Amino acid sequence: MMLCNVCHTELADPVYRGGANTSITTMNKVVSGQTRIFHCRTCDHVQTEELPDLARYYAEEYSINEDGVDDDQLYEIRDGREIYRSEHQAAVLLSKIDLHNNPKVLDYGCAKGATLRRVVEANQSVEPYLFDVTDKYQRYWRDFPKPARWASHTPDPAWSGTLDVVLSFYALEHIPHLDSVLGDIRALLRPGGLFYFIVPNLYANWADFIVADHVNHFSRGSLAMMLARAGFDDIEIDDSSHASAFIVSCRRAETAPQAILGAPASSETVEELARFWSTARQRISEQEGGVASDARFAIYGAGIYGNFILSCLANPDRVACFLDQNRFLQGKELNGVPIVHPADLPNDVAAVFVGLNPLNARRIISSVESLQSRNVPCYFLN
Repeated sequence: MMLCNVCHTELADPVYRGGANTSITTMNKVVSGQTRIFHCRTCDHVQTEELPDLARYYAEEYSINEDGVDDDQLYEIRDGREIYRSEHQAAVLLSKIDLHNNPKVLDYGCAKGATLRRVVEANQSVEPYLFDVTDKYQRYWRDFPKPARWASHTPDPAWSGTLDVVLSFYALEHIPHLDSVLGDIRALLRPGGLFYFIVPNLYANWADFIVADHVNHFSRGSLAMMLARAGFDDIEIDDSSHASAFIVSCRRAETAPQAILGAPASSETVEELARFWSTARQRISEQEGGVASDARFAIYGAGIYGNFILSCLANPDRVACFLDQNRFLQGKELNGVPIVHPADLPNDVAAVFVGLNPLNARRIISSVESLQSRNVPCYFLN
């Protein structure tokens, strides 16, 4: 029996089972085990069966953007300029939150603390605090723009009830025991303190559906229920300021936790996502069969979508390269395949498989001049 991580309702049969006995993680690694996904009709939460030995995985194996202090994920290209994720997150945060009067600000599940670093660089009055379940990022914490307080594995008990703001960037989707973590965060905040966090929006980025270590896929309804049950009020959910994500803010309430009614279920959309991913392998196989048997091809996008395409190919050795505009990925390899800038597409590539969010893929590809000038056929996931 599996219970919903948000409302603890018993979940019905999975709405999706991965077609192969492998899954893809946030780190873009293929791991053994079938992805099984459930939908709670009470609070509209979508939930993935958790990986075995999850605590050890995060403490010892999980790593994100560890190739230097500037290593980051490309958010967008705006007017020809690369905008990276921590830069955008910091800009939005600073536009939403008043951080005057020397606030004590904790980044909970911080990794390198890249967003808080940018916030402190912009506002030296912020008193930074850092916490993660692993100690592997401490070398980045030591050279913050101003000295930071930090803790690994468990938050420092001395912080309890003292923090003005707790931040969390892409952490709650990884945590099965939400009640426990939200209780810890609430206890760290002073009365009326602000909890501000970002989690993926499954409905705006379909790849989130199949990421094996994202055990939680939130909706507006499940977010509101989760926070009310945990003792937060003043809940605001923004799904427009950050692409494919929910930006959520709320405050530590001093009244008893609320019991709110269930949310309207987005069953049709969840079922559509399940159908999309259940049939994706067959579509990719048919597209592969349409390329001349002696031709090479490339995959645009060295992220989850691109890796999924590679895992579906009958002849992955025909992939000449991944194409990606993120300079931090260029020159590296994914599963033994080199990652290059789109302008460096080899001349003998006969087709490009597009590993991008289907909601944006055609728009993005139409703006890549090196592909448009070559007039190479592109195959899309949808």
